[in-house]
Amino acid sequence: MHYGTKNQLNMQHRLLLICLFPLFLNAQTIQEQIDFVLKTTPRTIEKYSKSSRKDLIYLETAFNNAIFTDAALLNSLKDKVILKIELVYTTYRKSESFDQHGLSRKRLENLFLAAPNSLDQSGIEWILLAQTGCKSAEDGKNFFHGFVITCHDLPDAVTTKVESNFLREVASGKIKSYAYDTYLKKETEKLERDSLADVEPVIVLPKFPHSERARIDYFSKYLNFPPESTGPKKVDVQFIISKEGKITKVIFPNMPGPSPYKDEVSEFIKSMPDWTPGTLNGKPTECMVQFSVDFMSRGSVVPSPLEVFATEVPPKLKPKLPAYDYSAIKPLPSSNQVSKSLTKVDWSKATLVCDVTGSMAPFNAQVIEFIASQLKNKIQSPKQFIFFNDGDNRKDKTKKIGQTGGVYSYTSSNLDSISEQMIFVMSKGSGGDLPENNIEALIYGLKSYPRTEKLILIADNFASPRDMALVGSIGIPVHVVVCGGTVLNEDYLDLAYKTKGSLSFNGIDYLDFYKFEDGSTMHIGKTTYVLKKGHFVQKRD
Repeated sequence: MHYGTKNQLNMQHRLLLICLFPLFLNAQTIQEQIDFVLKTTPRTIEKYSKSSRKDLIYLETAFNNAIFTDAALLNSLKDKVILKIELVYTTYRKSESFDQHGLSRKRLENLFLAAPNSLDQSGIEWILLAQTGCKSAEDGKNFFHGFVITCHDLPDAVTTKVESNFLREVASGKIKSYAYDTYLKKETEKLERDSLADVEPVIVLPKFPHSERARIDYFSKYLNFPPESTGPKKVDVQFIISKEGKITKVIFPNMPGPSPYKDEVSEFIKSMPDWTPGTLNGKPTECMVQFSVDFMSRGSVVPSPLEVFATEVPPKLKPKLPAYDYSAIKPLPSSNQVSKSLTKVDWSKATLVCDVTGSMAPFNAQVIEFIASQLKNKIQSPKQFIFFNDGDNRKDKTKKIGQTGGVYSYTSSNLDSISEQMIFVMSKGSGGDLPENNIEALIYGLKSYPRTEKLILIADNFASPRDMALVGSIGIPVHVVVCGGTVLNEDYLDLAYKTKGSLSFNGIDYLDFYKFEDGSTMHIGKTTYVLKKGHFVQKRD
């Protein structure tokens, strides 16, 4: 048997390694992330109670296994931005040899394999919740086990419209930026409800098979004068066409007693073929058909035109919602973190680069409030802007590093003009996939404003730059204002470090860490970051 030359075999081995290497890297990444999560100090709780909150997804397993009881829920994670994942388990062990650590590891492995974005997305807060109230294996069936995932949807057309209106309201001074969550909820509900209130119900009447001509021919051929007739007669009749198109409930409203005319008409109607059912707002609905039959003196039979209508009454439309009073909403300590950071910038030498994708609206609103305050008090404010949306709704698979697009430069000192330009760029694209073209936008800022000495980036913590390979092309400091979440995305630390810039996260500024040497650590919130070979990573031990 011929096996090929030694060189051919070596080539085949190399090709096999090339094919298997990505799988090996993915498996290694999964194990590293599992190790990291399981080193988190558990929080104890007697018993976890499910909430009805719409931003929570429950991936449940049985008491002592790692199989999800409703695996279909994993598909709903594909188009979500994940904010937090809680692994909930019980501390009860039937046997001392039971490996809770191993079970948690298997549950995490199943999650990462079935929902890769739970592994790939940055900025996710991981929590272990240990339930202490379980006292037996039987009792364990009454406790929740599995994952509680806090997330939000990627923006759709309705969200974009509501957020655009929100930014206009903030620019006009009618609403504060910290009213965003309530505004989004109330105005989305109002928009959807008001639109329904303006829509008339759409009713499509049932149809006789083939055509109206076929119905007329059928009536002429099969509706006959009864043999036992006693003379001329007019018969009124009604019948129901069900949601399945079948004829039911033949009714003679003006003929309570027996009659050969009644029998003739009834037999004729019941022998008709099934109709195409009617619909109400796109759904099959029951309908009534009524007509009269004139049995003439010379033996002729003349049916009247049919009257057809839906018997179901359209649901009563909900009244339009009144305007909500947003002035009662109180600010939180975190309500001005972005604007607070921007007050420290020398804007005569800086350009503002602002991410307007996803749900950045509450942070963009803080930018608008900051500019409004600066202009009102005649204090220096940004005049040079770069707004970017990661591709103007370009298909994700066509996005190329450095050429994604959706980046716009703008110069103005007029608040309304600035806010409208921000809204315009936001309407051009919502970002698509999570990674974004932050570095491309920064480089575009340098080309648009070559005298810029510092770039200020308003960045989404949950969306990593897709183009970190281009950082070396920037050449001036970048101050990154990172928005959202409680666990910092390391990519933004790297961006500030590599450009000799700085960073602001959750209201705290981090300066001069570009001077760090390899092995140095930073504490940001509850997380420690270590500089390893020029990159910051979360400490895993």
